[in-house]
Amino acid sequence: MPKEKYEKPGRQHSLMSAADVASGKQSTWYSIEITGSVRNICPQLFHFQHITSLFLNGNHLVQIPPEVCHLIHLNCLDLSFNKLRSIPAELGDLSELRELLLNSNQLRTLPYELGKLFQLEILDLGGNPLPTDYLNTSHSGNGAQKLVHLLLDHLPGEYSCTRMFFE
Repeated sequence: MPKEKYEKPGRQHSLMSAADVASGKQSTWYSIEITGSVRNICPQLFHFQHITSLFLNGNHLVQIPPEVCHLIHLNCLDLSFNKLRSIPAELGDLSELRELLLNSNQLRTLPYELGKLFQLEILDLGGNPLPTDYLNTSHSGNGAQKLVHLLLDHLPGEYSCTRMFFE
């Protein structure tokens, strides 16, 4: 089955005018960007299941709630330039995720459940005190998929035999 080309999401901002609102025009949005000095994420954010891109970069986040897995249509998740020491295993449930930016945090390990991200094409781990094998693998050619396989190899349970079907 051919894989369609992934288009990296752009950040485009547009606001409806008062006249548009008054005329009943509906807005459609699939991207949320929250930047600044944010330390905590409001749990209601995870009710917007239709979004495909979530930009939480450049904040002071120390954790991401496991409820992030409710964003089932997410293609792009940017958590770069925060203060994350870990990420929830539930990120591995985001089966449509193609871009995961975790650079410039304080990550020392990754959950093996990220091995379930078979669609992942872009993974940035730079600027984290991660093990050298993770960093070297992620920076090599096709690094995102190689790291997914490395993590999948260590994932216990039903996924332990899955790798042979994806190579």
